[in-house]
Amino acid sequence: MALNALFTGATGLAANSAALDVVGNNLANLNTTGYKTQRTLFKDLVYQSLNSGSSGNSGVGGINASQVGFGVSIGTIDSVFQQGAVNPTGRSLDAAIQGNGFFTLRTEQGIVYSRAGTFSVDDTGFLVDPNTGARVQRTGELGETTPGFQVPGNDDIRVPLGATVLGQATTTVQLRGNLSRALPTGTPFPVLANIFDTQSGPQPLVLNFTKSGTNTFDLTASIAGATVTLPPTSVTFDTGGLLVGPASVVINITGIPGAAAQNVTIDLGTPGQATGVTQTGDPTTNPAAGDDPNNTLRLLTQDGFAAGSLNSVTFDSNGILQGQFSNGRTLEIAQLAIASFNNDNGLLRAGNNYFTSGPASGDASIGSAGSGGRGIIQGSALEGSSVDIAIEFSRLIIAQRGFQVNARTISAANETLQELANIIR
Repeated sequence: MALNALFTGATGLAANSAALDVVGNNLANLNTTGYKTQRTLFKDLVYQSLNSGSSGNSGVGGINASQVGFGVSIGTIDSVFQQGAVNPTGRSLDAAIQGNGFFTLRTEQGIVYSRAGTFSVDDTGFLVDPNTGARVQRTGELGETTPGFQVPGNDDIRVPLGATVLGQATTTVQLRGNLSRALPTGTPFPVLANIFDTQSGPQPLVLNFTKSGTNTFDLTASIAGATVTLPPTSVTFDTGGLLVGPASVVINITGIPGAAAQNVTIDLGTPGQATGVTQTGDPTTNPAAGDDPNNTLRLLTQDGFAAGSLNSVTFDSNGILQGQFSNGRTLEIAQLAIASFNNDNGLLRAGNNYFTSGPASGDASIGSAGSGGRGIIQGSALEGSSVDIAIEFSRLIIAQRGFQVNARTISAANETLQELANIIR
């Protein structure tokens, strides 16, 4: 006689041993960045039909089938892609995905995908995974034009810290505020507007508003060491103190060593509105121009800026790497490529916190964070492991008991065979 229980128990030992391996791996990766827990699902094996059964007929009831099973095996070991806790790190190059999706990286073997956003800049200026040197990939064309940080056709993200971005010459100056109508005739009120020339150098433009009559000021302009050309201009106001005109004037600047000639528009505001330059105040007093609290005219904005170098970078919620420059500017460097799949459970684990696409996962759909069902990016943060210790301990106990009872099945079958062998004694 044959005792199939020996072999059935052996399959139970193998299956539960594999379950213990999976639980052990989950617990070992309790603190692994972006780790997704796995679970083991069993399936029963083939059956021997002792009686296939029959249907009822001629007044006789039906007979149920009788089958004996031959054990258990691993059905699947799948991944549970639930969100791990996102913890702030204070490190600007760390990134976490809140929601679906994977970071895309390029290794020597090909493209891999990861939930671990522990990135660094290597010695060649590329954004990489410091554990493997895999280069982080981008999507779109950000940074391919000015200042040209990215190479068209190459999806590796370049972050050349210290690189220079050119400045921009001033083209428009906006003035806002009030000129006191108590200002004595012939007295100038100067407004300093620091602008930038065509070589991004700062230039102190002085705009003098000199009262020439009732509700009228003459405007002149000068820069030390340069020639400023401004046609004779009278700035006039109505009886309510609102600007009559002009809305703007254009000055021409030449003679700055090494710089080209440039035109700068002086924006004085919209005539008839109080949003630009106005003229109000107490006409009965004549304080010095600098002491009159009604003289509030000042530079509001100017659109030029100096050259600067890239000091630091941060990620925004759309995965855009924002570069902070020494001149106060913020420019978009590149945008993280986020991959999504029709079936995340079809991905293959490749170690180093990486996944690769598999036959069951489908092809990667690459896009930006926050689009197409992809999650958003949390900068200066990392996603923790999704391992739940309580659940894993429960699975550990179940797998251990499963191994134990299947071992008892083999022991019982062995004892039965021993009794059979003892019959001849």
